[in-house]
Amino acid sequence: MGPATTPSAPSGPDPVSTRGAKSGTNGKRAAARGTKVAVVAGEPASKRALRSQGRKTMRKLLDAAMVVFARRGYHAARVDDIVKVARTSHGTFYLYFSNKEDLLRALVGEAGEVVAALDHGLGTVGPDAAGWQELRAWMERFSEAWQRYAPVLRAWTDLVMSDTELGAQAHAAAGGVANTLAARIDGAGPHPGIDPNAAAEAVVAMVDRFHQLRQFAGEPVDASALDTLTTMVHRALFGGGPPPAYVLSDWNPADQDPKETGRP
Repeated sequence: MGPATTPSAPSGPDPVSTRGAKSGTNGKRAAARGTKVAVVAGEPASKRALRSQGRKTMRKLLDAAMVVFARRGYHAARVDDIVKVARTSHGTFYLYFSNKEDLLRALVGEAGEVVAALDHGLGTVGPDAAGWQELRAWMERFSEAWQRYAPVLRAWTDLVMSDTELGAQAHAAAGGVANTLAARIDGAGPHPGIDPNAAAEAVVAMVDRFHQLRQFAGEPVDASALDTLTTMVHRALFGGGPPPAYVLSDWNPADQDPKETGRP
């Protein structure tokens, strides 16, 4: 997965420095002359009209925040830490975000869009090799999203109990992914003693916790790990057998065209 997209905003003037900002009559005169008038500091970035340079600046701040959240945790992170990593100023920060919580909401919205794509990105999963490949491709997208947004997800989890807005977003995003997976499990046929909803929630929790443990141990979630997760879920919930032959034969992407094998 490439870099995440910046939250969309209609085209319009970039925010400019508040230094020398005009207000009242002076502001009207500046507007009449076509001069850029400063945007009110702290107006949420998602509600702001941004041009190319403004989007780039906001992207720098969002990416810097994820670096700082990963290093220090959300609660210990300071705006000062974020602007240092972004190599910008406090004044610039407050042109885009009213505070740290506002920035987190922008990141949560971005992560929520990626998670929502997972909700719609899992097709029918059968017991055959094609079903394994469908599940494996979904598992890889899940992993890429988790690894990119892990600092955001941790901060999100910390705040859902005290912030009703973030809590609603968290439940909607996580619930959508689990619901889609439950529907695929249910569609695969009857499984005596297995509730599709509980099974789907268990899979999401397992994959999430697996990534946390790998990160803690300093080990990558590589192709072999994702193959293993896919095979476990495929066999347990979709009636699958052994994974495709190329997985069992130490498949090397340098030696074989993925288009020929269907490997995700």
